[in-house]
Amino acid sequence: MGGDGSVNEVGKSLINTDTTLAIIPAGSGNGLANNLNIPLNLKKAIMLINNGKNQLIDTVKINDDFFLGTAGVAFDSYISWKFDAAPTRGFWTYLKIALKGFLGYKYSDYLISYDGKNKTIHKGMLVTFSNSKQYGNNIHISPNAIIDDGFVRLVAVKKFPLIYFPVFAYYLLSKRIHKFKFTDEFKSKKFTIINSGHKIHLDGEPVEMDNKLELEVIPKSLKVLIP
Repeated sequence: MGGDGSVNEVGKSLINTDTTLAIIPAGSGNGLANNLNIPLNLKKAIMLINNGKNQLIDTVKINDDFFLGTAGVAFDSYISWKFDAAPTRGFWTYLKIALKGFLGYKYSDYLISYDGKNKTIHKGMLVTFSNSKQYGNNIHISPNAIIDDGFVRLVAVKKFPLIYFPVFAYYLLSKRIHKFKFTDEFKSKKFTIINSGHKIHLDGEPVEMDNKLELEVIPKSLKVLIP
C-alpha cells in the first residue's frame, strides 16, 4: 500500500519468486497501478485479492538495483529529487516543481549504447527508461511501452525552443509524446548510458548511482495481481 516508490521497494524483493505482488495505490502518481488498470479506489483495490488474476510483468535491472515502471537521469530525475524534499505531495506539487525548474535547468549530453550502436543524446531534457507507459497521474512518457514484451524503451526529449512548450505539453498530456518533433525513442533488451551526474530516479524515488548505468530487462519476472 503506497506509491510507486513503495511498490518498488516491495516488488523488487519478489523478482523471480512465486509470491504475487498486490498493489493498493496510495501514492502521488501511482504510475504502475494505472498502467495495470488497478483501481485507485481503496476498497476496489483490496477486493482484487479475492477476485483478481496474476500477470507476469517484466522488471529492469539497473546496475545493482531494479525498477518496475520508469527510471530517469535528466529533468525527470531533477523533479524527483525536488519532490522528495517538498513539504507537500500530489500532482500540483509536481507541476509547481516542474514549471519552476524548467527555465533554469542545465541540459547535458548523454552517451548511450544498445544493440551494437552508439548514439549521443544532445541536450537531453527528459531521458527516461520506460518499462511501463507512464510516470503517474496518467502522464504517459512512453505510450508504446508494453510491460511484458521483454523490452525497455528509452524516451529522450531534447531541449527545444521555449515557443514549443505549449506543443510539448499538448503531446505529453495527450499520450503522444513520441510524436513530438524533439522526441527520440529507442527499444532494446539492454542499454548502457553515461550519465552527466550521479543523481537518478527509480520509480520516482531519488537514488545516487555511478554515472555509467547498465540496464537489462528481466522478462516476466514478477507476478502482480490485476483486475
